Amino acid sequence: MEYKLAKQLKTAHPTIIREIYMYACDHRDVFLDLSIGEPSVDTFPLKEIAKASADMYEHDGKRALAYGPYPGMSDCIVEITKWMASRGFDMEKNTIEILPGSGHGMDNMANTFCDEGDVILSEMMAYPGIQNAARMVGAKLIGVEMDDDGINLDALERKINENIERLKFLYLCPSFNNPTTLTLPEYKREAIYKLAQKYDFMIYEDDPYSRLSFDGNYLKEIKRLDTDGRVVYAASLSKIVSAGMRIGFFVVDKSLRQWLEMSQGNAGVQSVPVMLTVANYMKNNDIDAHCIEVGEFYKEKAQWMVDCIKKYLPASCTPVQPTGGIFLWLNVPEKLDLNDIFHKLMYANVGVCPSYGFSADPENYPGHGFRLCYSTPSREDIEKACQIMGRVLKEELGED
Repeated sequence: MEYKLAKQLKTAHPTIIREIYMYACDHRDVFLDLSIGEPSVDTFPLKEIAKASADMYEHDGKRALAYGPYPGMSDCIVEITKWMASRGFDMEKNTIEILPGSGHGMDNMANTFCDEGDVILSEMMAYPGIQNAARMVGAKLIGVEMDDDGINLDALERKINENIERLKFLYLCPSFNNPTTLTLPEYKREAIYKLAQKYDFMIYEDDPYSRLSFDGNYLKEIKRLDTDGRVVYAASLSKIVSAGMRIGFFVVDKSLRQWLEMSQGNAGVQSVPVMLTVANYMKNNDIDAHCIEVGEFYKEKAQWMVDCIKKYLPASCTPVQPTGGIFLWLNVPEKLDLNDIFHKLMYANVGVCPSYGFSADPENYPGHGFRLCYSTPSREDIEKACQIMGRVLKEELGED
């Protein structure tokens, strides 16, 4: 039959990652996937989570198997609140809302603030989830040009002025950005917040990666600059504690939480056993010490990928040195046809994500790079993948 689809889906298309995944499913034994942005299961505190879960069922099992409230179980909210307060967040003014992963927060934010025809700004290279969130409410996502340290401030103010009548919020992933891996310096964070105040728009601060710093140092979050409740801060435990447990959270002004709750819909219902397990884990373990260990783990993996790139790839293909997170950005010469190279690599059984798959304006700003992920592949698979990439790229570029 002919399905009468919602108009928001008329412009939908499969993502690059889905294309890679479908190919990889048919070539599981030989495919070397550097495309999927998953945390390594080797970093998850399995024994501690198992104990936290067992204790939870032994002492609180009946409550765990019942329905829970929309904002989240108070036990979990209390522990996350204490953690955020220890990091310098004003938890007298703000409150926590538990999410089924921070990605859900993008939909939640768009549902809360956007009508059809409204505008969301983002860095030109941004996580595709914000594109989907914008499309499903009929909003327009507009990308802002970037510098080597993130969003360009002059371009941002120009885009604000061009769209001021319909602008609702700016989406940013300021620390170890997905996909570019860039981190906004503090002066840009402060300037962006002042622009939000000057022109009266919201900021959605997406922060799943900042706790994965390689050196254990962290820049001040934009939310900690927030004096008037215009920053919605979204974070996740998926990259730290467990991806499969699907738990993230908002830090939001207390007066805003009710409106975010009302826009969640059925998808906003959380898993009570997960929330209570996380609460037990955080109560009885040092999550900050665990984050430092995870950062050190990824630092070694990242350096290995950098070393392999420098050893096997043409000199004209240059990696951006990661300082945290789970991704590496590889710049390639502008003369390369990214779509052609992406498919040649895929058919050679290496999965990478071309920059145009993240662009808010792929026709005019396709970019000239690839996002690689070093978190899950083994050192052996990273080296094999880089050897194949080297052969393909050298042949294409005519370099030795």
